[in-house]
Amino acid sequence: MKQTDIAKNAHKKFVNKYNKKHFLIGFDGFIDEIIHVVDKRKNPYEYIRVSEIKAFSERIAQVAGLSANIELVPVQTKLGGNGPIMANAVLAQDHDVTYIGAIGKHYIHPVFREFSEKCKKVISLTEPGHTDALEFYDGKIMLGKMNNLVDISWENLLEKINIKEIEDTLNNTDLIAFTNWTMLSNLNSIMREFNNIIKNINNKPKVFIDLADPAKRTTEDIIEVLDIISAIETETVFSMNHNESTIISDVMGIKEDKLPSRAKILREKLNITSTIIHPAHGAVISNEEETQWIDGPYTSKPKLTTGAGDNFNTGFCNGWINNLKPSEALIIGVCTSGFYVRKEYSPSKNELSEFMQTWIDNDCGDI
Repeated sequence: MKQTDIAKNAHKKFVNKYNKKHFLIGFDGFIDEIIHVVDKRKNPYEYIRVSEIKAFSERIAQVAGLSANIELVPVQTKLGGNGPIMANAVLAQDHDVTYIGAIGKHYIHPVFREFSEKCKKVISLTEPGHTDALEFYDGKIMLGKMNNLVDISWENLLEKINIKEIEDTLNNTDLIAFTNWTMLSNLNSIMREFNNIIKNINNKPKVFIDLADPAKRTTEDIIEVLDIISAIETETVFSMNHNESTIISDVMGIKEDKLPSRAKILREKLNITSTIIHPAHGAVISNEEETQWIDGPYTSKPKLTTGAGDNFNTGFCNGWINNLKPSEALIIGVCTSGFYVRKEYSPSKNELSEFMQTWIDNDCGDI
């Protein structure tokens, strides 16, 4: 089937078969400071950005053994972390959200206050981390400060809510999203215990997993979490960007450069419902029904890329939870991300529908 036809079907179902659902999302929390790196300062108020990561790396490499002064311009401070950004995007789509994570220890941090008021329930275990997000046109460099996040653990969760309440919450949840495992050294304990509960409840929620960039974690750590993912006893989707999929493939001994084949082999080896790989220009999903590549509404000049993957995840889950075909859910994902990088915020249902229609009218080409 042509991609335009898949997109038309996805759009029709998104408009006509949309049902409000309950998401449980976690488990991190960051204050994101969005930053431009200055290439040339034109005057006190204007500058030219360093546009690409390679150019930035070359500038740093040139002063090895010497020193340098690099100007950073903060352009925005906002809620951050994979979990809060995804949850915020889910709220924009008018779903219910229970959020568990790091958005304040003794009180909700002001950056998260409006977000927390929109959630159905919030359980915060510790103070948020802080990220300096260096934005470039071809990607971003995330400099994270995350000492507090060691407190994200099963033991600390039980100090906030008892087992019966957790069981009731999971039994009334449509989808659980585990995000940013890489920066949460004790998240495995929550994943294991949630799975133990899922085994014994009637209404099993779907599970969506995005580890975030696992490059800094050891091979042993990655093997351990992959074993946990394989053991989850409900429908499970594992989402990765291109680089993350390469790291996971290397750990699993998979030598496959073609992303559709890589996604299929990963799914089969992990024995889960679906795997997703989403580079900047599109995405592929593999499950028993289909292995399908979708070109996204790519732009070479995004206004904001920090959070693009989290908005992609939201869009996909939005389609998945409303029973769209895998490739159709992928369409919702790439369009949600496409809207976000252009507009710098997560779309409402109507805004996303209009963006999708514009893209379809352009035969799913550049817009």
